[in-house]
Amino acid sequence: MKDNIFIVWSGSNEIALKIKKILETKNYKCTIGGNADNNSQFSSVGDTVIQQIKACNQAIVVVQNRADGKVSNNLFFELGYVLASYGQTKVHCVKRSNEQVVLPSDFDNSFVESIPCDGSDEQFVNGIINYFIDRQKMSININKMILINNRYKIHDYIQRHFSEQGSKCSDYELAQYILFYLQAGHMFGDGEKIRKEMKQFKDRFHSYFSDELSLAVNICIAFFDMILNIKSREDGEFYIERSTFRQFRDRYLEYREEIIDDDMGTFDEWAKVFLSEHLTYAYSLYSCCPDLSEENSKKNMEKSKYWAEVAFQDLKLLENSAPVRDNNDHKGILSLFYAYVYRNLFLSCKKLGDKKGELEWLIKTKKERTMLKTNFEVGSIDSQLYDNFSMEYYLTLIEYLSYAEELELDEDDIEDYRDEIKTYLKETKRQSEHSKYVERIDLLFKQLG
Repeated sequence: MKDNIFIVWSGSNEIALKIKKILETKNYKCTIGGNADNNSQFSSVGDTVIQQIKACNQAIVVVQNRADGKVSNNLFFELGYVLASYGQTKVHCVKRSNEQVVLPSDFDNSFVESIPCDGSDEQFVNGIINYFIDRQKMSININKMILINNRYKIHDYIQRHFSEQGSKCSDYELAQYILFYLQAGHMFGDGEKIRKEMKQFKDRFHSYFSDELSLAVNICIAFFDMILNIKSREDGEFYIERSTFRQFRDRYLEYREEIIDDDMGTFDEWAKVFLSEHLTYAYSLYSCCPDLSEENSKKNMEKSKYWAEVAFQDLKLLENSAPVRDNNDHKGILSLFYAYVYRNLFLSCKKLGDKKGELEWLIKTKKERTMLKTNFEVGSIDSQLYDNFSMEYYLTLIEYLSYAEELELDEDDIEDYRDEIKTYLKETKRQSEHSKYVERIDLLFKQLG
């Protein structure tokens, strides 16, 4: 079940009844303000309307005149209550374009949508439904790294979405939440758990999914199918085998074609970023497969570079969107994605013998890693996230030091960096926080000499 919609009305409840009938065919649950018979003269504000409002999480407010040419006073009471309860983005006020209704000056032009209407109820109702559906395409109004840090909230949104309690967000919003849930699962090492959760969610409710929700769930499952099959070579390099890569690539290319571009929200922009960045990573992993010839390995590195360029275009488009700017996402998840892409470009250039590109992308990924580690200090986010930022920072730092001569690093800076790495490794060993990434950092540092 989707959101529970409270319908506020004035004058006649006929429009409200028609809205309810249509929305319930779309899996929304609707409650019309008033008592069970929808006759407001028998309703008690205290024991009926307020309880109805508390049981819902969105509202459609149909502003119409009564027979005496005025808007019902009850409508303004209910409007105030739903605004306080749900917030303005979840309250959808409408009126007929050809009906003169007297409203407070702050509401008339800026807050109440005028629905084009030739006078017929059918046209008015269809206009309301279209307006409501468009308004569901909302962007997530929170810094995404903070959201990832509090991933239990996303878990709750998923659990409630088709429950009798009613969802806390629209399908469109949940599709975005699931993309960030994917990222949280990757960073917290919960891939197997979240893949299982998404599979169960899909098996139970896929017939009710919107296009965006279906796409987000499929992206999540496909990503963890790939991640959970990463293997390690004897030299510590990570790779995926041919069958894993081909299945992942084919699914992701198909999902890229399924994205519906729209101007209402940012799901399409986020989905493109996830797909292009993951394809960059997958090609890089597959290029390290020990079964590949040197020639085929280089071909896949070139493909990784191609998808990195696509990812840059997708990131720039997303970076310029108002919701991303307003939520300072460039200081969190976008910085993380840039760091991922820069690192894969560094690895590609290294494999292809492009020394200039190799140094350029290494410097850029180090800058992003440093910024992430600085912006999200111990205590500001979950310790596991901070550890994730730290591991990737120190891995990059060791690679950076291996180019000390080419980068013309100062001897004092080199010594400071080495001491920093030693302290990190000593601390992680003391806390018994070993992982395959920390072990790789330790191995590379020993090789550095």
